[in-house]
Amino acid sequence: MTEGNSLRAKLADKLWNTLFGGGETAMLSPWSLRQSGKSVQQVRERERLAIAGMLAELDDLHAGRKRFNSLGEIVDKPADSEFISTVRFNTIIEQAPEDPLDILRVPSTTKALRDVRLEADIQALRRALNVRRIGLRADLLAETIEVQAVSDRPLDPDWLLRWQEAAARAVAEDFQHLWARVLVDEVCQPGSHSLRTLTVLTSLSRSDVEALMLAARLDLGGFICRDAPSYFHADIHEPLFEQLRDMGLMSDDNKGMMTLRSVSREHFRAVVRCQNKALFIRGDGLQLSLPVHPFNRLGREVVSLISAKADTAYLFAVANAVKKRGFQVEIGDWFGQDGGSGLFSEQITV
Repeated sequence: MTEGNSLRAKLADKLWNTLFGGGETAMLSPWSLRQSGKSVQQVRERERLAIAGMLAELDDLHAGRKRFNSLGEIVDKPADSEFISTVRFNTIIEQAPEDPLDILRVPSTTKALRDVRLEADIQALRRALNVRRIGLRADLLAETIEVQAVSDRPLDPDWLLRWQEAAARAVAEDFQHLWARVLVDEVCQPGSHSLRTLTVLTSLSRSDVEALMLAARLDLGGFICRDAPSYFHADIHEPLFEQLRDMGLMSDDNKGMMTLRSVSREHFRAVVRCQNKALFIRGDGLQLSLPVHPFNRLGREVVSLISAKADTAYLFAVANAVKKRGFQVEIGDWFGQDGGSGLFSEQITV
């Protein structure tokens, strides 16, 4: 087993023990899958489908399309199972005044308690299944991402409890991916994401997630470069920046500057990453200052959780602006870690 595979296996095992414990569960643990030689993706997909089936059955119970029979099994509810509440006689035989209260179906206290207990059980199981679904996503991430190191420190119990409570309410797939990613990061290196980050994720709306996905395509490692001629549109990007500021993720400074420092002592050399792409900048001097929309610390944390592809048109606009200052710029693919080593390839000179 290579070092990279060994670290991914360590991360997957630590994640599974953190979320589900080391005992037997209804799902196969990562170490069981490795021993069996089964495909992780195929097994996790079958488990995900099984959970989806259980959730659909819970929906049917909640909607009254299914019920429990005398054996405690969940079965389809017969179409004629309802009692006839009123009988309307032919007016020739008899005409009796109707009491409006006859159509009310007020349950007994015993039945009401059973219904409340059933509803509570349905909601509790739904939350538990949501956590399991996110756990499966997190396991797949742990098995596939590049890992440089895995800490032996356990997660903070308060952090984990807050994560479980919030993740249990995540239903949409993109929201579940966010909760899976933040868990993987925290298991790998406890302290990677603060409780404030969890609070922000809990309050995200659909519009907020869409804004983050757009911002992630422009993120150059903690900032969005404002010097991108002809790229930005006031009716699209100004509302985006305002929304990010309202979310507390971006600084209010519209005249912010970012200084890039050279990694060489003789000439300017710097690699600026944007998701799966990067800019390789060369030139005279030892630093380069760019006008930017800066993310704050919380913003950098949250945006780092978003999986996206770089906006190539934006990168070319930034590259052309930097080129006009006398620098040489290449755009290429980037393979590697956030803030770590990587490979820059398939360069295109601007």
